This record gives sequence, structure tokens and C-alpha cells, in this order.
Amino acid sequence: RTSFFTDEGEVKAVDGVDFSIEKGKTLGIVGESGSGKSITSLSILRLLQEPIGKIVGGEVYFKGENLLEKTKKQMMDIRGNNISMIF
Repeated sequence: RTSFFTDEGEVKAVDGVDFSIEKGKTLGIVGESGSGKSITSLSILRLLQEPIGKIVGGEVYFKGENLLEKTKKQMMDIRGNNISMIF
């Protein structure tokens, strides 16, 4: 779950996404403008601009490990080599 915190309060951007990908497969996320595709992907990659955008709940598992528990350095090693986002 991802929210943005503004002067007006919390805005829930992504609330309840669940998917899994088999090894060697590719996932494409499609949907209408404003449906949360980019924010979901940025959340997985932990590229949100904090403190405005923040993951407020849930888990993101990759190779059996929760990405939300990784350090910034560990995430830098994962991004691009293992998980990528193509706009």
C-alpha cells in the first residue's frame, strides 16, 4: 500500500495489489491513466520521493526476501540487474 502525504492529508495511491511472477517471466502492467501502474512499479523499486510518497503497508518479496527491508545500497544492486521498469 502506497500513500502520498500532502498539506490536505493522506492520499491513498495504491491499496491492495497482489501478483507473482515465475522465474524467467516478464510482467507487463497495463491500465488506464491514473490507475496506479507507475506508482506500483516505483513502490516495488523503492523509488518514491519520500517523505511525500511512502509505502505504508504490505510486503514486496523478490527471491524470498522482502525488498522493503533492504538498504538503499542493496536496492541499487537489485535495480536494473534484477528488476527494471520501462516507461
